Amino acid sequence: MLIRSVVTASHTPFLVEIFGRGVIACAAERESTLMLFIESKTAELSVEKSLRAHVLEALQERGLVPVIRASRLYFFEQALSGAEGVRELEQSVAEWSDREGDVPYVSGDVFCFDDCAHFLIFGGDADAGRGLLRAGVIYDAETGDPAGRLEAFCRNVQEALESAARSARGPRAQTGANGLDSMNVAWRPRESRVPEVFRRFAGEGGGEAAPSSAPRVGGAAERVRAAEILEDAAARGLLQRLSEAHADGRLAEMLSTEGRGPEQESLVARLAGAGLVRREIQVSCRKDGRSLFRLPSPDALTIVTASNAVCSECGAALADERAEELATPTPLASTLLKDGAWLLNNLRTILVELGVPERDIAARHAAEGEAQLMVNVCGEPFLFVLRDGDFTAAHARRALDGEAETHAPHVVIVATGKFQDEARARLREHARRRSRAGGETEVVFVEGLDAAPAELRRSIERVSQGALMRELYELDASAGFSVGYALAARFRLMQREGALQDLAASAAGAVAGSLREI
Repeated sequence: MLIRSVVTASHTPFLVEIFGRGVIACAAERESTLMLFIESKTAELSVEKSLRAHVLEALQERGLVPVIRASRLYFFEQALSGAEGVRELEQSVAEWSDREGDVPYVSGDVFCFDDCAHFLIFGGDADAGRGLLRAGVIYDAETGDPAGRLEAFCRNVQEALESAARSARGPRAQTGANGLDSMNVAWRPRESRVPEVFRRFAGEGGGEAAPSSAPRVGGAAERVRAAEILEDAAARGLLQRLSEAHADGRLAEMLSTEGRGPEQESLVARLAGAGLVRREIQVSCRKDGRSLFRLPSPDALTIVTASNAVCSECGAALADERAEELATPTPLASTLLKDGAWLLNNLRTILVELGVPERDIAARHAAEGEAQLMVNVCGEPFLFVLRDGDFTAAHARRALDGEAETHAPHVVIVATGKFQDEARARLREHARRRSRAGGETEVVFVEGLDAAPAELRRSIERVSQGALMRELYELDASAGFSVGYALAARFRLMQREGALQDLAASAAGAVAGSLREI
């Protein structure tokens, strides 16, 4: 059971509360996220134990260095105080391990490059006539053409299999053994890692990433900019009041009551710049107060008043009637405020920046002011419950209904307001019951959108690392440690090294520019 409570204000630390494990983290940290992806192909092919080392050697001749085997050969070389006799020692150890050991001497291997890593696993029992050969690529969001890299690796594996079968000697490696040099390896894509619950959820939401079925308003860049403005609670509150006043027909009254001080003028200017409000001039009859018409700008008002036109109600000159500047919410504002769509759009942007592909994000309606989002992270579903406002016990009940329906092992509650104590208690008690029943549920409370990037980064990296460890566990015995964990740590270190290099290059450029100015 894992329960986190996260409360933040802008640029302030936050406390993460975990029952069973204590963690204190700071939301002000801004680290790049490591989300690793795994793509693989399989083939119904048994490779004899005696041929496997030859296959790895043939791959090395093609520029693919098997890391586990290379470390073993280095050990043998150090043990023999030189390279002479290394192959004989390896063969002796391999024969003994295959005969006496619980696992084959060669279960597979990994091959590392700057931006990705490949793996090859000889699954199954070749001597019993069954096996499943698996080849794959591990990569991050920056890796170019991972599908092409996997295809090329599979071709290299097939060529290595054929070469090993031709070059190996002995009665168990005759020409045609296992059919490796007489037929093509039939690779097929691995079964999809997309959970069935994610498919159902995406189907209910129509496959859309926005919670509304209304026509999409505004371009992608415009929506992103508008959603960023709405992160400001003051700007969002003003827009909500403008929308309510506009719906009630008292927009001018509301603006007159609240005044037009510098702070509000600044907010209106920001909202107008993001396409959330439209500035208009409303002309009203000074005698009875009835609205006559609206104009798009003061310049248009100047043209109208210069035309000597008169009021249709009282006959007075329009230049003498009342003119007021309004800030009218646009259709984009209505779309983003409805059902917390702005919050959902912002969270989607955060997830994509953390490395989650858009195809693995789906949304659907929940209730007024709420939205639900499901994210597929390395085959594990995350259920997000989003609330624009305070999160009460009633909202907690709906969140539990969603969790019961999806059985998502990760539930993330994001609210722009406060979490009521009863709501927290309901969700915590549910997680405890699931834990006692043998299930594992992670419940995360995020109060304020500023907390989301840092908190989600940790969850995504943990799940990504776990998926990699499960994928490569068959190699752990050969390596003597968790190969999946080691590769995840390797990607993190290389990512950090790349960031430091970029920082150094940027600093060097700044220094060079300063020297040129001097």
